[in-house]
Amino acid sequence: MKNWLRLTLVTGFYGLLFVVFTWPLATQFTTAFPTVPGHDSLLYAWNFWYFREAVMSGINPFHTDWLLYPWGSSLVMHAYMPLLGVLNLVLDNALLTINIGLLLSYALSGTGAYLLCRRWVRSPVLALLAGVIFAYSPYKLMRLPDHYNLVLTATVPFYVMAFLDAFAFEPGRLLPRVRSWRAVGWCFVLGLITLACDYYVTFGLLYFSLAYALWYWLRLGSVNWRRWQTWLRLAVILTVSHILIKQLHHFGVPDNDGPWWGGDVVSYLMPPPTSQFLDFEWAQRLYLNPKVFNMPGSLEMILFMGYSLLALGLLLVVWPNRPASLRRLDAGGRPLAWVLLFFVMLTLPTLRIYGKQRLNLPTGLLHFIPFFNNIRCPTRWVMMVGLLLPVVSFSALEALWRPRLRPALQTGLSVLLLGVVLFEYWPKPMHLTSTADVPAVYDEVAQLPGTTLFPIPFGIIDGYRKLGEVQTEQFFYQTRHHKKLPIGYFSRIKPEIFDAFRQDTVLGRLLTLQTRPDTLPPPLPTTTQVQTFLRTYQPAAFVVHPDYQNQPVHRYLCQMLAPLGYTERQIGGYLLLAKTGKAE
Repeated sequence: MKNWLRLTLVTGFYGLLFVVFTWPLATQFTTAFPTVPGHDSLLYAWNFWYFREAVMSGINPFHTDWLLYPWGSSLVMHAYMPLLGVLNLVLDNALLTINIGLLLSYALSGTGAYLLCRRWVRSPVLALLAGVIFAYSPYKLMRLPDHYNLVLTATVPFYVMAFLDAFAFEPGRLLPRVRSWRAVGWCFVLGLITLACDYYVTFGLLYFSLAYALWYWLRLGSVNWRRWQTWLRLAVILTVSHILIKQLHHFGVPDNDGPWWGGDVVSYLMPPPTSQFLDFEWAQRLYLNPKVFNMPGSLEMILFMGYSLLALGLLLVVWPNRPASLRRLDAGGRPLAWVLLFFVMLTLPTLRIYGKQRLNLPTGLLHFIPFFNNIRCPTRWVMMVGLLLPVVSFSALEALWRPRLRPALQTGLSVLLLGVVLFEYWPKPMHLTSTADVPAVYDEVAQLPGTTLFPIPFGIIDGYRKLGEVQTEQFFYQTRHHKKLPIGYFSRIKPEIFDAFRQDTVLGRLLTLQTRPDTLPPPLPTTTQVQTFLRTYQPAAFVVHPDYQNQPVHRYLCQMLAPLGYTERQIGGYLLLAKTGKAE
């Protein structure tokens, strides 16, 4: 079979899995997208819609005042994914852009992992399985309807292959020898494409490069693990790093809570709640157990790679007199087992076992380095474990069974393993949000004069602070009504904006009643204060969510606005407050 045809079939296989796992998305490809209600995914439709709006209007697409109006915010650290924004320049359909981007990313992620595995694994079935594990691991499937930026991993295996072709390292030598400038160019291009998708995935490429180089810089390939002195040195390193990290905490050196977000060893054994067949009751209890996880119920706690793959890896580690694999015999592939271990340690910066912190690992020191400590969700590096573990394991598996088993039996066992992994990974049906889900009140808002829509509830949130409540559906609705919003949800928001929210008389009082409805209602602001508020935000209308109707914040808002000619109407369960006449 010709190579191009083989790759087409392989890519088609991974694309078909996407269709099956997200069904019935394929029947609504232009009008719906996978989401988790109330979560971040609803913001991504806004990303691609706004990118096109900004470019077509001739303004900077990396800054906006359409959210967090009137202050605005930079979109550089916003999981903005401008690469897909460029795609939407052509498609002019944010939902279609999302679905095409996800389909291509999953299909190409699988194909890239397949090609990487084929460097050292002869079985096409095992290589196909490697692509399934990298593209459709529970980590990726849980984020498919939630964190689109973190699943845009198509460049990762291709970068690894280009990196291996580009450089030749020598033990003890700092700089590698360039083997292919063309491959160096591909590393650069793939790095830029990745940067235009997500900075976490970009750091995955950087950490891979660093870990690979460390193998040679530290001469890890020449370490003799049969000598007691080697184990003594390792014990000293672990002890020193543990004490050093404790002292850094003691002296208040900031780590941006990276180790706090770190995984637990049991996370590798806990099936995700999205699993169709393995979402056991004990797993549900464990997932929500605050004694085990600092953030129970968070998808950041999912490290599950499947029982079959984990058992296979452990079995191969302890198998006596196992012959050397093709990967181990290849100088370029030999460091990958160490790189795999490095990424496992990144997911567990503090070795935590069932909620008990046992040891601060050396990788935890990265969280004390300025700039690097912005990468503060270490469990996300399980993405790279999903790429490297199959390569290392399947190459070792072939070395073990090729002299012992007939080719037909090897193929049969490979197909069986593929089936078992698909069974373990198979997700529950995903929730889809469509254009038909936008409440009718927002079509009414679109017809009103004015600059902004003021929603109740409202608030601002970033990676460190939260004030009020932000309903992420509002960002999706904005693509329909085209009014600016005073709310915002960004990776970083200036502290002064939080202060401004609290100090504004009208905002501050509404926030108090919204978050603490049992509080004694404060006095109404003066007419001058209300008019200043209205001049600042220029609202076309206020929309009150059904859950907040007849609550103190709603009643206070009505009392404040009624003298200025505002009246309310019920539209599809929402209350619309708009100015319909002059104040008396």
